[in-house]
Amino acid sequence: MRSSLEPLTPGVGRPGAWFGLVPAIVLGLALSFLSVVSPLAGIAAACAVGGSVWLANKPLALLLAFVISLAIPVQKSVAGLPINAADALLVLWCVFWPFMTRLESAPSMHGRQVPTVVWAVLPFVGAVALAQIGSISPFASFKQLLRIVEWFVVLPLLLMVFAPSDRFWRFASYMMLAVPCLFAIDGLVEVATNGRSLTAMLGIPVPIPEGDLEQIRHTFDISGRAGSTFGGAQGLAMYLVMTMSVAIAHLVRSPDPALRRFAAVSLAVCGAGLVATQSRGGALGAMALLFVMAVVQRASIRAWMAAAAVALVMVVAMVLALWPGWDGSITSLVPGRPEAVQDRMILWGVVKEVFLDHPFTGVGLGNFRDAFFARETWLNVELGYASVHAHNTYLEVLAGTGLPGLICYLGFLAATATSLLRLWRSGRSGDAVFTLAAIGTLAAYAVFAMVDMLLLQNMHFLLVLILALGLTARDGEAVGCAGPAGRKSPAGDGA
Repeated sequence: MRSSLEPLTPGVGRPGAWFGLVPAIVLGLALSFLSVVSPLAGIAAACAVGGSVWLANKPLALLLAFVISLAIPVQKSVAGLPINAADALLVLWCVFWPFMTRLESAPSMHGRQVPTVVWAVLPFVGAVALAQIGSISPFASFKQLLRIVEWFVVLPLLLMVFAPSDRFWRFASYMMLAVPCLFAIDGLVEVATNGRSLTAMLGIPVPIPEGDLEQIRHTFDISGRAGSTFGGAQGLAMYLVMTMSVAIAHLVRSPDPALRRFAAVSLAVCGAGLVATQSRGGALGAMALLFVMAVVQRASIRAWMAAAAVALVMVVAMVLALWPGWDGSITSLVPGRPEAVQDRMILWGVVKEVFLDHPFTGVGLGNFRDAFFARETWLNVELGYASVHAHNTYLEVLAGTGLPGLICYLGFLAATATSLLRLWRSGRSGDAVFTLAAIGTLAAYAVFAMVDMLLLQNMHFLLVLILALGLTARDGEAVGCAGPAGRKSPAGDGA
């Protein structure tokens, strides 16, 4: 808040530099009265206010806490809305936003630019809102609409408090290389110690549904695979693959030798963590990521051959894993889990029925579960809680928002990919490493969307964060923007 209280001098400072004076006086008086009434409460409140003021002046510290929280998806229900640590930090970020925009390191934003991600997602937001007309559970689909706005609109706007300076890019690089390693190591420890992860020892719980906890599937106790704080192998695998693109991009594009060495270590650790998840979806996402990044990089024929060899080895490994127990049928594609494949066929059949009944508005995003149970269809793998989805994001969107919603969703992915490629080829990237990483992450996400339902997960925070970093132009005013420059100061970002 310091920058908001300093008086203006001729030619120095920002308009409204006395912005924080009134709240400072009010807070000071309130803390004084509270200290008189209850000294302990007054001390606690003063510490909380002091910490908040410090955090408001250190936006990169808040960004680091937010990135760490993305790998801790455990949530609580508040007024019917599922809230987790990332949501809480986002609310705190919104509160601090007016103060952060007045820091000397913040962008001036004279051009009033809008992040590219926001422009790309607006048609899909409109389609989700339109689906409320045919929603079979309006409150549930409205909560999902709020989630879409939170992921794709609010977060990109909040990231605009950062100016794309050299200091910011260096901080973002080390942050995105280091944080995923923590949870990859946690997954490795979980496997090595037969389920005792480091985060569990620290008291960090995994997300669990309400009801009979003994019937929860996809945990280490059931599958023997690493899940870390996600509680399931698929969640950890998606997280690691989507962040590994940053390490790969640094290896091939970073001019800093120290960053390249750190990226190599990060990639090795995250790769080991991915192996510990034993996730087929993770392997597919990693192959898509490597292939697309190699294509965009315009690699030499030798590099192409190396990438093809890696992909071939992964495909052969998957085939060998399937071959002993595969009888040629679709249901035996997943060793030991034919019922899971049968259930997906059942779910996709219900998606077709729902779409034919509601082709233009769907049943409301997130309401496929209710539409499924209304048909009294039974699955082979019984869950101890009502958590049913299409196991395919594209089909879930089709059932929830109809054909217009699916077209808008695919349009968002296409528009984002086009913007990234255009920025990459023009050489106008704020940091080419993150543009290349964002291209790879988007490719992995598109593959994951074919094997899982992602619109119920906060993994979109991670996706949007990497996309915003990758879509930042060299002459953009703020992170996530691709317009002309408008920054007043090339200084750091208040870390």
